[in-house]
Parts: sequence; C-alpha cells; structure tokens
Amino acid sequence: MPRQSRNIVVLLLICATSFSQGANRDYGVIKNQNSPQAKLKSVDLNDVRWTDGFWAERFAQTRDVTLPKLWELASDPEMGHAIQNLRIAAGLEKGQFAGTHWQDAWVYKWLESACYINAVTGDKELGEQIDGIVEVIARAQQPDGYLASQTTTRGWPRFQEPHNHELYTMGHLLTAACIHHRLTGKTELLDVARKTADYVYATFKGRDPKLADFPRNPSIIMGAVELYRTTGNKKYLDMANFFIDWRGSRYGNGRRNAWGGPLTNGSDLNQNWRPLRKETEVVGHAVFFTYLYAGAADAYMETGDKTLLAALERLWTDLVTRKMYVTGGVSPEHKSHPARSFEPGRLTTIVGDSIHEGISAPYELPNDTAYNETCGQIGNLMWNWRMLAITGEARFAEIMERTLYNSILSGIEVDSEGWSYTNPLRWHGSEHVLRSNDTHKRAYPGRRMICCPTNLMRTVASWHNYLYSVDEKGLWIHHYGGNVFDGTLADGRKLKLTQETDYPWEGKVRITVDAVESGGAFGLLLRVPGWADNAKLTVNGAAAKVACVPASYAAVERKWAAGDVVELELPMPVRMIVADPRIEQTRNQVAVMRGPIVYCLESVDVPEGVRFEDIYLPGDAEWNIRYEPDLLGGVTSLRTKALVIDKTARQDIGGYSQVSDVQGQRVDISMIPYYAWNNRAEPKMTVWLPVRW
Repeated sequence: MPRQSRNIVVLLLICATSFSQGANRDYGVIKNQNSPQAKLKSVDLNDVRWTDGFWAERFAQTRDVTLPKLWELASDPEMGHAIQNLRIAAGLEKGQFAGTHWQDAWVYKWLESACYINAVTGDKELGEQIDGIVEVIARAQQPDGYLASQTTTRGWPRFQEPHNHELYTMGHLLTAACIHHRLTGKTELLDVARKTADYVYATFKGRDPKLADFPRNPSIIMGAVELYRTTGNKKYLDMANFFIDWRGSRYGNGRRNAWGGPLTNGSDLNQNWRPLRKETEVVGHAVFFTYLYAGAADAYMETGDKTLLAALERLWTDLVTRKMYVTGGVSPEHKSHPARSFEPGRLTTIVGDSIHEGISAPYELPNDTAYNETCGQIGNLMWNWRMLAITGEARFAEIMERTLYNSILSGIEVDSEGWSYTNPLRWHGSEHVLRSNDTHKRAYPGRRMICCPTNLMRTVASWHNYLYSVDEKGLWIHHYGGNVFDGTLADGRKLKLTQETDYPWEGKVRITVDAVESGGAFGLLLRVPGWADNAKLTVNGAAAKVACVPASYAAVERKWAAGDVVELELPMPVRMIVADPRIEQTRNQVAVMRGPIVYCLESVDVPEGVRFEDIYLPGDAEWNIRYEPDLLGGVTSLRTKALVIDKTARQDIGGYSQVSDVQGQRVDISMIPYYAWNNRAEPKMTVWLPVRW
C-alpha cells in the first residue's frame, strides 16, 4: 500500500502564508469567470492546496529541486545564457546573445512557475528573485514595446524570419504577466505585457502580406486572450482573433495543382495552407497545432463563434481516434513527409509537406521512432482543459489525465532533475539509434533543449489549479489527489472540503465537507474515469442514488453540511489494451494499464539470460499488484508470469528464423509505470508486448 502520511509536505503546503495578499480574486489559470461561452468557470488560483500523496510530492520536488535547478541553468553562461540575454538587452551587462531563438521563453515560463509556487510557500527570497527578474525584463523592453532579446542583442531587423520566434516568446511573456499580476497584485510586468501587445497589434493589424507567416508557434493567441481577460481591453481579443483568421488565409484553401502540391506556399508544418475553420484533419508540428487549437478555444469562449467550435470538435476527433498514442502522445514523427487524405471520403492520399516534431498519417504510430515531444503533450492538455471548460464533457478530462500521467510526466526523472524531450514507446537501450533530440540518458537542458523542462515545470507547479471548476450546478471535481479546496461557488457561497486519496495507485477517494455557507442545495459532480467500470458512490456511508457511468460526471445534489463525507470507489483491475487493428505497429500486441497509468517493461526487470525481445504476455496473465515505496520514488508495480518464446534457435534466411518452441517457458517479470522508465541504467523498454491468447 502507498504511504499514508507525508507530514513534511502537509505542513509546508497547508501552513504556508501566501505572498499574494492584495492580489485579485476569482482568477484561474485561465480567467474565464466572465467568458460567455464557458460552461465551467475556473476557481481562484489560491483556492486549492495539495496536502499529501502523489501530487503533493511532485509539487514539493518542483519547488525544492526543479525550480532552483532551472534558474541555476538559465543563469549559467555555458549551459543556459537565458538570463544573460535579457540582461544584455537591458544594457545591464556586455556580451553577445547565445542559445536558441526562443531562449527568452525559458525565463518567462520559469517566472510563471515561480509565481504558482510562491503563492503557496510565501518564500520571501523567491519573491525577491521574482521581483528582480521582472525588473530586468522591463528594462530589456524597447521603447515602442518590442521585446525579443534574440534580435535586439544582435541588431537584427524585426520579423524577417518566422523561425526567430519573436511572437512565440512574446506570447509566453503575456501569459506569465497575467499570472504574475493575479498572484501578486503587482502591475509592473502587466504594464510590460500591455505595451508589448499594443506594439504587436499595431504592427500586424494592417495585414502586411510579408508578415503572413507569423506567428509560426502561436502562443501569442492564448497570451492575447488572457491579457484581454485580465485587462478588459478588447483590442487584445481582436488581436487573437486576427491571428486565428489570418492563419492559412492567403494560401490555396486546400486547392491542389496537377502534381498534388498546394497552389501557393502554405505549409502543413504550421497548419498554414488551409484556414483553421476549413481544416479536416490535424497536421504538422504538435506544439504549433495544440497551441493554435487551445488559443482558438480561448477565443470561442469569448466570442461564441460556432464555426471555430465546429472545427475544434472535428480536429479533436481526428486526433484522438486516429493519431494519438495510448500514452496520450501526439507527435509520432521526428521528421517526415506524412501521407494524408486530400478530401474526406477519398481513398487516395497525397504526400504532405515536410514536417518535424509532429503528426503523421492516420494510424501511423511507430513505437521506437516516436518523437512525442513533451511540449506537444502539454499543449494537448491545455487544449483539452479549454474544451472541458466550454462543454463540461468528461471526454476532455479523460485526455488530460491520460497524457499527464503518462506522456508528460515521462519527460522528467523521478527525482525531478534531468529531462528528456522525446517520449518513445519502445527503446533499444544503449544500442538505440538516436534521432533528433533523443538521448540515451536523461540530461540537463543546454542552450538548445530548453522548452520542455520549463513547460513541464509550470504544468506541475500549477496542476492543483486544474482539479476543480464551478457552475450553477455546484462544484465539479475533474481530477483526484490529496488536497484542500477552500473557495467560492458560482452563487458566491463559501465552501471548504478535503480530498483524501492514494490516487493514482488506489481508487478510493474520500471527500469531507469541512465548512459550507448556509443556503440551498448544490451538487458535487465527480468524474468517473472511462476505465472505471462498476464504480460506487456513497454519501455518509449510504449508497448515493446516482449512476456512476464511466467517462461522465456523477452528480450528488443535496443541502450539504459540515462533516458530510462522500466516498468514490474506482475499481482498478489490471487491463490489457489492444489498439485499432489499422495501427500496424501494435497489431497482435497489448499495452497494460491500471487506473490512469500506462505500464512498460524494462530489461532490468527480466530474468538474466532471457532475451528481452522474446517476452510475450499470456492472454490469461494473473497479476500481483504491489506498491513499492523505495522503487522509482514510490510506484505500484505489476508482476506476472510471462512467456518466453525462443525465436532464434533455428536460423532460416537472413534475419528470419523458425519458431522452435511454440509453447514457451514461463518467467517472472515486473512492469513499472511508463512515466518512470529510463531512471535505472540504460535499459531496453517497451509499452507494447506481443500476446499469446
């Protein structure tokens, strides 16, 4: 069983004094309390605190290990040079720019993460560190509002090359400034963001054709909508919608020439040869498309443009049903020219444009060459969070959970120090052929590999703000973990409750109403995960008269009182998962899941002398479920008897051989959560295993 007590974490997280006194209230990660097309509204950033368990531990690791390490690396002139670039732009030191064209985003995402963490801890030294870097950013800004150290320190002309990522870094600035203002009440960084957004609006409102390929990575859309929500200035919403409308508008609208190429110079890579509203399938770079769709969902919440929502629903279905890994990964390709459909319903395909770090053709999901950049998975989570807010439909929370516990957390070592960009589902150990951004061992980000570590950090630092939403029905509970909610319902009433659980290792969730302001009945709406058959819900020990339908919300409505207890029982049997048979790479194989966790097999958990590639799972496998507190930071492992079928005893021609022992022998194996792979030596690893029924 998992540990029941993490007292140090509890004391630190519950007893901490927030540094955000005087800050605005009713602000979430997305401030959609006044968004007319948001069914579910965010709770305030200060309403939720971790207490114990899985996420409390990861928050503490992020606070104690990841945040200071990424600041140290950003400040290191050899490893990072991110702080130095801004200081040079600010005239505070001499030197030359170093690093990627998006190095400024390292600082902005670090700053956003630090604000989330300091809102909980109230650490004075961290608060001063935040103030210091805000001052540097403000001084680095040009008089007209432009802010991009990658160009100003080099004396480069502005907006000459989309790959310089000027609007990308400015987009992260706008988001960080909104969060900084919400959690501190201070306006210094918000003033910088306003000035930057004013400059961008003035520069792009004329629709100069020479600027049509900007932004390549469209974080500016989410940032602009959030700035509108924070300031009330509609100009920023107009700017976001302008970038959405402009993308793909000057190209061929899907029309092709006789050779199958676009009539003009659009690109699949950045979804730029067809306007968003006319897109029929997801193409291109995973971060580009997830950020675009998340920004469009933000815009829909404000405008109610149904043509946007229709496109987002269509694209979501394409991605989830045809192009997503069992882990939630959404970028199979390192580099490719993926074939894709030209028109819906046509049997023929055409060759798409050259892409990298992105999507492939339908059902083309390779395992050992999978890219699955962590940032793309985080973008997918952000998009689904916004779709959940729009609709209140559990299917979006399902994708959030799957990608978070698997293809996002797999991007960082279990000790929260050491990262990987790519998240393949099959690995050949020290002999694995490395492709773009692959590494045999998890490593520190250098000057090039900066976006995933900082993005993952801000996701973990802010995850407690994704657990709950409110509407006129009551409090929606999307995700589970040991925490306290102390906030306000949609009708203004105060509510405090405590959630106790060992999720994701165990499926029992206990929710106690600690205090509630008097008034009428309201609901607690608890998500029943899609994998949870035969879930049970009780109130004060009696069965609730509500259906617990998988992939939906079970709503318990009553007049609540302090001391009321709701208990949700989510059965967690080990499940063997099969893929769509059109996915050639996983045919006749199974993946193993328990609860929200995808498991993998590593070669270190196979008996010595047994070839890793000869392991099969029997269709009638029996599982020993064991929580191991000293393994990989504390995980539940799955042990079983596997089959070994020798495929090398009799050689045939070349690399082919005849199977000599069709019965196989039984050996003991142990499977671990996929997110924890590659934390021991340099093992071979696989998520998918052949099965013998």
